Amino acid sequence: MYEFTEDFKLRRITKYELDGVDERDDLVVIPPSSKAGPCGSYCLFCYLRQNPPEMIYRVSFHDTLNDPELERRIAYVSEHYPELWIRVTDTAGNVGLDEKRVESLQKAGLDEMQISVHTTKKERRIALMRSPLAGKLIDLLPLVAQTFRVIADIILTPGYNVDDIGEIIRDLASMGVAEVRLFPVGVTKYNRDVRPLTRDELIFVKETALDAGRETGIKVVIPPIFKALLGEFRLDVGPFEIEPEMPTYILTGELAYPELRRIFPRIPVVAVKNEFFGGNIGTAGLLTGRDVLRTVEKLPEVDLGLLLLPELMFYGDRTLDGLTREELVSRILVEKGYIVESALEPVEIPKILERAGAV
Repeated sequence: MYEFTEDFKLRRITKYELDGVDERDDLVVIPPSSKAGPCGSYCLFCYLRQNPPEMIYRVSFHDTLNDPELERRIAYVSEHYPELWIRVTDTAGNVGLDEKRVESLQKAGLDEMQISVHTTKKERRIALMRSPLAGKLIDLLPLVAQTFRVIADIILTPGYNVDDIGEIIRDLASMGVAEVRLFPVGVTKYNRDVRPLTRDELIFVKETALDAGRETGIKVVIPPIFKALLGEFRLDVGPFEIEPEMPTYILTGELAYPELRRIFPRIPVVAVKNEFFGGNIGTAGLLTGRDVLRTVEKLPEVDLGLLLLPELMFYGDRTLDGLTREELVSRILVEKGYIVESALEPVEIPKILERAGAV
């Protein structure tokens, strides 16, 4: 899998950077460039509108289809890498999409569109996305699905698309949509408009959606974060019966905690509660320096130990609350005596332990 960067280069990406969903090996994703204009929506569930004010990582309210460079970038990949499958993501289809745009994207060489659809009911989509433009996509979707392979993303939001999820999936199948991906809404402590799904709602959605998929033939994807909320997330690795010779701890988010305990039964795994975002946010990639330091304070002091952090919590050289990697690592070493390593995937941990001299 690849991402086409703004400087016209291909960057290899992992499934952990694409919602953890298994993807085809020849996939290249075309994200929006810095010239992409606003999305034209004010979605109730938008993560950008419910972020803590102290968060350093800022993203504009953009839409890939509102990018004047999009066709040029697609055409470049199509010409220079004809063996790759080209996908556009990060769009709701509310701006920059009409019949002429569908034609121009097809001529540029686009193969697939991943669209934030959420519901097939026009009025509900307008209310959920708080945009008068949100209804037009539903009329245009059959043409889009006829021209490209379409993946419909659904942010499951109580009151808007949970109770009628089966009907929504059947509608999408009748429009020619090839695949549906279901994501439970993420709710931080700063969101007062949306609540998280209950366990009963999660179970209902999963069973209903899979039944609708079998009935219609549309592909229904239950991503890892959905499975983790149900306690069903499993990785096809381990368990590793490794017992380090020095004090060692693996820190992770609350959602990955049960699975990491299964994979490493002889190494203490510590769940870091995300107080920076609050709400139902429990992914390892949204951990912050202050939450890690608060958790490390409870660990025993040692002469020399090893602490393993998720690499996904670092954005460049900083955490989302502004701590540099160097600041975080040095504080943990000085205050508690642990050297710090990070792993992108659990399968890397045995090699890191060996390299650090812990086994």
